[in-house]
Amino acid sequence: MSLSVAKGTNWRRSIVVKIFLVCFVCIHIPLIALLLNFGTGASSNPLSVGLVVLVATLIGTVACLATMWWLTLPLRNLAKAISQYRAGGAFSEDQLSKYGEDEIAVVTRAVCGMVGEISALAERVNEEPGLDPLTGLMNASAVYGVPLPRLPAQVEGGIDIIVAIFELEAIEAVSAKHGREVADLALVAVGDLVRLHFAPRQIAARMSATTFMLLFADDAPHVVHDCCEAIRRNVEQLEVGPLVQGSLRLTFGLAPRRGDEAMADLLHRADMALFRAKDTLRTGLEMLKP
Repeated sequence: MSLSVAKGTNWRRSIVVKIFLVCFVCIHIPLIALLLNFGTGASSNPLSVGLVVLVATLIGTVACLATMWWLTLPLRNLAKAISQYRAGGAFSEDQLSKYGEDEIAVVTRAVCGMVGEISALAERVNEEPGLDPLTGLMNASAVYGVPLPRLPAQVEGGIDIIVAIFELEAIEAVSAKHGREVADLALVAVGDLVRLHFAPRQIAARMSATTFMLLFADDAPHVVHDCCEAIRRNVEQLEVGPLVQGSLRLTFGLAPRRGDEAMADLLHRADMALFRAKDTLRTGLEMLKP
């Protein structure tokens, strides 16, 4: 998916349209209140009419302010994350709203992609390892630096690339109930299973606290599905410390690469497939068609 506003934003989902509708409704609340007051045959003396208009105006004002606050909350969260990042802190991508098609979501996804690419460049300059310390997989910064056009196994017509993103759904509850140490052991076990079933492929990463990424190059769709299903099934059967089988669950989102699509766009489409699978309360594999 392109990150440009022109291609990525449906006008019906535009933040401008949402703001216009909110303002239009809130402005007309006093008029609606007057029509209801006269239509129901209520008292029409000047004092009661004035009270109706005053109360309706106050309700419309509060509703407008509250809705505007809610609509612009993702933008404030993005500004806070950028300020924290510029001050030397971590970029809190998990707290941002990247889903949707309005202008704020498009800008948020673009910023997340650029921060990832900047982090990858900084990591290469500093010669720091691009590995997650718990799972031994690549980290998010290293993934954004993967040069897709130069992957091996080039074949006629180009490389067929599929990205799978999966979320370890119960890990935060495990940390809250059994402690951070048990959650870390579960992540280590998941990393081991990923390496076992994903080998000999090399590009697998832990993108955030709960999400992982697998990159398949020149694998048939059924091979991709079989690999993901094997990882999902074995994770559900894990027993780590006090955790019994079924305590850990995975939800997958898959997306095939389109043309010369950049890594940030490809990751976003796989993330959207994952979000769609979670939104429909499914635990399994969700493929986003090219």
